[in-house]
Amino acid sequence: MNTSIDLENEFLAMQGNLKSYLYRVSGNKLDSEDLLHDTFLRVNDKIGTFKGQSSFKTWVFAIATNLARDNQRVKRRWELDAQDKCKEYTMSNVDCQKRLISSFHSQKIHSFGIEEHINYCFTCIAKNLKLEQQIAIILKEFYNFKRQEIANIIDKTEGVVKHLLHDARNQLQTRYENRCAMINKNGICYQCAELNDTLQGISDSAAKIQKYGFSQENSSRTNLDIRFKLINKINPLESNGANLEDTILQLLREAIEDK
Repeated sequence: MNTSIDLENEFLAMQGNLKSYLYRVSGNKLDSEDLLHDTFLRVNDKIGTFKGQSSFKTWVFAIATNLARDNQRVKRRWELDAQDKCKEYTMSNVDCQKRLISSFHSQKIHSFGIEEHINYCFTCIAKNLKLEQQIAIILKEFYNFKRQEIANIIDKTEGVVKHLLHDARNQLQTRYENRCAMINKNGICYQCAELNDTLQGISDSAAKIQKYGFSQENSSRTNLDIRFKLINKINPLESNGANLEDTILQLLREAIEDK
């Protein structure tokens, strides 16, 4: 065993980020918990093979990522209209609506965080990307890994990672530009505003959204960077609206899996 690593304390120090990463990749809280547990067991088993050729954090994230890749729900890509199906499914099912309202009222603060829903929206749209694109963009934009570190995590060359990040950004920009009504007035999706006004009973979504700075006059890159900046402020497992957003993800999975 590599005695230079205080395994439990080192793992504990990164556990929060690691779990939120696995949640972003899987879109499933139970899966993220199982993957976190399995990662610790694998790290404990393989610690003697750690040679310090990368940081311990990078090595652990590589193990977690490999385990996640084997998860069937992580592998599964979502169609771009998954959110639309979730809306239709919820609107047609009274029990689903009750679950949504109950989750909202369970919050300590009865306010709808549109920025939190932007985080949920990213999770959904990113699962429309190829898996390696999704993993690469999440590692870079929300966990501050450099390209070479991402290459070590996903076992690719730095050149491949550069292309993955470039393609992922371009595809995300196009998807948001075409779908999001906050950017494109003809966009099909305005769920953040609809949920905000419905759950709160107050029509203040327009004022909330205006402060973010999204605009058709911005470049698509700028609008994507605004999203990333907002998402970076959100812990998807611990924010005020974490349970609500997880309920929405549950409903989405039920809708696309026809349960």
